[in-house]
Amino acid sequence: MTLRRALLALLPALAVLSLLAVLAADAAGGDNLVLLDAGPVARIGAPVAATLADLAAALTLGGAVVAGWLLREEADRTRALGIVAGAAAATTLARGASLAFSYAIATGQPVGSPRFGSDLGVFLATELGVWLLCGLLAAAATTTVAVLGTSASLARAVAVLSSVVAFSAAMTGHAAGDETHEIATSTMLVHLLAVGIWLGGLAVLQVLTDRSRDDVRVLRGYSHLALICWIALALSGVLALVVRMNTPAELLTSAYVQIGLGKAVVLLLLGLLGALQRRQLATGLGTDAEGRRALGTYRRLALLELALMGLAVALAAAMSSSPPPAEEGTPPAGTAGTLTGYPLPPAPDLVTVLGQWRPDPFGAALACVLLLLWWRPSAPPRPRGRSLQLLLGAAALVLLTSGPLNVYGKVLVSAHVLQHVLLLVPAGVLLGCAMTIPPRLRTLLEGRWPLAALLAAAGPLLLAACYISPPLLRAALDSHAAHLALQLLALAAGALIALAVRLAPAPRRAWVAAVPLLLGAAGGIALRSTERLLAASWFGATGRTWRADALADQQSAGTLVLVVVVLIALVAGGAALRNRGRRG
Repeated sequence: MTLRRALLALLPALAVLSLLAVLAADAAGGDNLVLLDAGPVARIGAPVAATLADLAAALTLGGAVVAGWLLREEADRTRALGIVAGAAAATTLARGASLAFSYAIATGQPVGSPRFGSDLGVFLATELGVWLLCGLLAAAATTTVAVLGTSASLARAVAVLSSVVAFSAAMTGHAAGDETHEIATSTMLVHLLAVGIWLGGLAVLQVLTDRSRDDVRVLRGYSHLALICWIALALSGVLALVVRMNTPAELLTSAYVQIGLGKAVVLLLLGLLGALQRRQLATGLGTDAEGRRALGTYRRLALLELALMGLAVALAAAMSSSPPPAEEGTPPAGTAGTLTGYPLPPAPDLVTVLGQWRPDPFGAALACVLLLLWWRPSAPPRPRGRSLQLLLGAAALVLLTSGPLNVYGKVLVSAHVLQHVLLLVPAGVLLGCAMTIPPRLRTLLEGRWPLAALLAAAGPLLLAACYISPPLLRAALDSHAAHLALQLLALAAGALIALAVRLAPAPRRAWVAAVPLLLGAAGGIALRSTERLLAASWFGATGRTWRADALADQQSAGTLVLVVVVLIALVAGGAALRNRGRRG
């Protein structure tokens, strides 16, 4: 398909999808007074702007992923990144319009009214306004970077920046009640990333030259990505709808929930189309009669898939522009409920702790993506030991982000510290031991053990800096976005330690591994000896009747850190002795 034909087909498609979004948003909003006060321009413009922003953002993210990881020809990347740059610019404009319409809806000031914009500064200082502005700025930055070149590295940078746009959009999503806010935003993030990679990648493939569009190697790589995205969309979509409902009866009474069910039906149809496409790829897209028939079927299925995904995005935009049926919940009783949005967990003992779980969709989705990428069809043969390390690392990631430490980490310094230490090691270290060493990192560090030691120290030092800085630690406790960022920092720090040790010369690996262990020991001693309570306005104000002495709990956190350091040192020392014995 030529770019000109694609543009001609795109305009009426956008008009139809925008109309569907407006009609669906009107049905979902009903007689909501907030929407009525915003005026007709905002009521109509909000779902249209959201639809255009979501479609353009998906094209940006998916196109950048395809250009950065799947395409091999420079001409293909040039064409793809040209489309990505245009989509990023459209995202910026649409997100700017969405910000204006969101302001109108939030303040009840119709667009064009005399007071419109009078308190915009106040709105931008709210959590919603901050994230809308962050998304707008991230989209502008993505546009700027996308026009700087056509290399695979630049395409990957664009993919990272467009993921920030999706992250910002997820943080603006409606949450049901306070207790489900974190689940709602995490599922929204997974949802936006998955639909972006799937929809945008497929759309960009359709405007490449026939030779590139029908490249079986590229299509198989994309097909595996699409399967991962479909699974992520199915799981996150169901969970996201559940936390926005009050009762199951709303499946029959709420237009908002019924639109969500319509999205689920579309997703099932997309799964069927994906299965049919994989069958065509298995048949082979050759030049013989059977191959040409398979190719024609594959192309028609791809266009139908794009149409259905566009419909799903329009329905999603309608839902994002309308309030969900779940009423904004009041915080649970007590100081802990006011601070964290969750009731104070029971006093920790062995039996009680094992029963405390709070699922984190983002951590579970990240673990699933790592496993699916590891066992992708085009993956090289993997040593059994590396696969076991990946499985253990992924299991540790899910346990630490959804298990008891995720519950008690909201109210106890000791649990909060221990969660991040264990995300660093064993979870991050196991993942770093399993992953393939990036070629550029190998070139930079191989044989240079002082640089490797510096890299191993960087992650723990950054993690310690976040704990030492009151604003950063408070943000990680108060904001779900910062909470996820701190968890990812701990995980990445562990992976970097493992990579640094692997790249160090064999005689110096013990020295490199000793650096983060010494930093951990220093951190444990500092927690044991300091009289300054971390985030005192949080951990000292949860209203606990058990473990009421927050400073004593912090000192126990230091003890736990020292225990982890000693255990890791013993395990690493034992492994080194075994390896030396084998060599001897």
